[in-house]
Order: sequence, then structure tokens, then C-alpha cells
Amino acid sequence: MYKKLKQIGLLLLIMGINTAVIGQDYIPDGWYQFRGPNRDGISPEKITKTDWNGNDLELVWKKELGSGFSELVVSDGFIYTMISEKIDSVTGSEFIVALDEKTGNELWRTKVDSIYIDADGWGDGPRSTPIIDETNIYGLSAYGKLTALSRKDGKFLWQVDFIKFFGSTTPRWGYASSPVMVDNKIIMEVGGTENRTFMAFNKADGSILWNDGAGGASHDSPLKATINGQEQLIFVNGRTLYSYSPDGDTLWTFKMPFRSITAMPILIDDNKIFVSGVRTPGFFIAEINNNKATQLLTGNSMKNDFNSCVYHDGYLYGYHIAAVRCISVETGEVKWSKRGFGKGSLILVDGKLMVLSDKGKLAIVEANPEAYMEVASVQAITGKSWTAPSFKDGKVYVRNLTEMACYKIKK
Repeated sequence: MYKKLKQIGLLLLIMGINTAVIGQDYIPDGWYQFRGPNRDGISPEKITKTDWNGNDLELVWKKELGSGFSELVVSDGFIYTMISEKIDSVTGSEFIVALDEKTGNELWRTKVDSIYIDADGWGDGPRSTPIIDETNIYGLSAYGKLTALSRKDGKFLWQVDFIKFFGSTTPRWGYASSPVMVDNKIIMEVGGTENRTFMAFNKADGSILWNDGAGGASHDSPLKATINGQEQLIFVNGRTLYSYSPDGDTLWTFKMPFRSITAMPILIDDNKIFVSGVRTPGFFIAEINNNKATQLLTGNSMKNDFNSCVYHDGYLYGYHIAAVRCISVETGEVKWSKRGFGKGSLILVDGKLMVLSDKGKLAIVEANPEAYMEVASVQAITGKSWTAPSFKDGKVYVRNLTEMACYKIKK
């Protein structure tokens, strides 16, 4: 094992690396990773508007965009994401791109892999959302190449190939797990052989810091949470919920009542985890005490497919298959349900849900368990829209397989 890891390290050195040490105390500004600053689909910003009239979303700009499902990472006046472009019906490339936040104009792009073409026709290109730190961006291609680039100009820094180096197998519909960052580590579900399901890589050079676990690559992304005062990384793989410390120590595991989940785990209060999928049961809630997980509740009132819920004041808001729904976390009771959005996505900003339908309708809805109350809406983009919105400085950013757009909330 040690010999193999040394060989991988030498390969990384041959590729060319940047060994600059990034400040560990730096926290990026804005929507800098998958599902926002805390990976929970919630923006900490405030919305000052109170007099809603239904026509409160104003287009700032709209641009064509290459195919992909990555969220728009918005920070420091820039947008970063991943796209693809076809050369012909079977070939093409995947890129990490940087754009101007004010205009949507492209600033640079760097090729990171060949294009993933979905045999089922759901959509081509990257699935994972990149993450940024003070100077670099880290993104995973749909064929499992984790790449680090300079945020300034897209300069290549390092790359690790999950298939070539770690024996991972491309999951159906491609690699989709989004990286999480802790201190000097980029932590991923890799799905490799020889105890390399979960791995931590050094941000500076891509070298391996720790690895553990036995299981293939899935589509789920890890949750970073503080539970009982302890920083933890929560993974879903197969039928098991795993918790690790940032240094790779196993804290606890829990056998789930289902398997093969795509939506991310959700932290409820300080020590409960909600996990949902299109299975029976549709969800469970487990309570964590003294590094032991105990099941509190299961039910079928919420079944997340590929987009995750948000938690707000005792209630979960999310997509129950193809309906927007609110349920109680205490009982699982359905408080309201609204059809017409298909299999879309949503985020939460200051007590308001930013709900995007799978056909590109963007609606602002009160996060209120009493009833579905829509205060504004617009047909933001057209076509299959499975990527969740991003939010920064009073503006909502949306994308799909062909275009992206920025809308501001009118004052």
C-alpha cells in the first residue's frame, strides 16, 4: 500500500504542482461551494424587501452556457462552474470556467477532461460542483478527475485520476459527488479499491493525506457539520451512513433502512441527521449522541430524488419526487404540497424559498408551514433545469444545460 501511494505522489510531481500554502483561516466570500457556504442550501444574507407584488425579479443578464449540471459558484465578483462542449456526437471536452459576475462574460476556461456523454439522454457534461479557496479552484469531472486550477487565470496546478490511480469505477450517470474543504484538505468520496472509498487530498499538491472505507463511487456529496461540538464529515455510501473526523478517524456509522441515495444528508438542530431518497421508507432521521446514531423517525412523506431539502424552524422544505413539499421534522406530517414544478430544486434565503422548476420557472415562496405562499415568479431560463440556484448580494443565479441567468430582487 505505502509503495503504491508513493508512486502516486511521484506521478503528481511529474504532472506539475503548486506547493504554495493556502491560509487555513480564510473563508471564501459568497456561494463558494455546493449548496452554499454551509453546504445546507441556505444563504446567510437578508432580504429587505417587504412589499411583494409578484413581479419582483428583474433580469440582470442571460448567457449561453455549455452543457453540465454544476452549480454556479459566486464569490468576489466572479462566477465559477463546470461546462462541456461537444466536437461531434461522441467526443468533446469538459472545462472549469470563470465568468464576470456583473455581465456573465467568460474570463477564462481550462480543459480538465474529455466529455461525459450520458447514454440515457439526461444530459452531458460534468455533474459535480467545484469549490474555491483564496487562490485556487478544485473540481471533479464526470469521469473522475479531480483538478486544481488557479482562480486568477485557470492555470493548471495538479490533477488526480480516481480511475487510474485508485481503481475506482465510473458510476452510472458519471461522478457527481462535490468536494468539501477542511483546512488544507480537499475531501472526496472516491470509490476506490484497497480502502480508498473516502479520501483526503492536500490542497497544495494533491498528495494523499488519508484514505478509508470499502465501497464504490455514488452520486452523494459529503456534509460538513459540527455535531455535539465536534467537526464531522458525513458520507452516505451503500446502506451505511459514515462519520469521519477531518483527520480521517471513524467517529460512528449507522446502517440505513435503504441504499443508493443521491440527495445530501441534512443537519437538523445540533445533532440530528435527515437522509432521504426515492425509496421505501422515503426518509429517516437519526440522532447523534456520544458518537452513536439512533433512529428517531422514518416516513414516506418526503422522498428526495437528486436535489436536497432545506431545514428551517422545525420544518423541511424540498421536493417529494415531483412536488414541492413542507413536512414537520417532529412527526413527518405533510403541512402542504404544491405540484407543477416537476423535479426541480430550491434554496433558502432569509425565510424565503428560491424554487426553480425543472423547466426553468423561478419562484420566491414563503418558508411557512401554514400554506404555500408564492410572492414572486419569472420564467428565468428554458429547458431541462435540474441544477439548484445560487444566491449572492441580493441576486439569484440559475443555470441549465444550455444557458445561465442572473436575476435581482427589485427594491
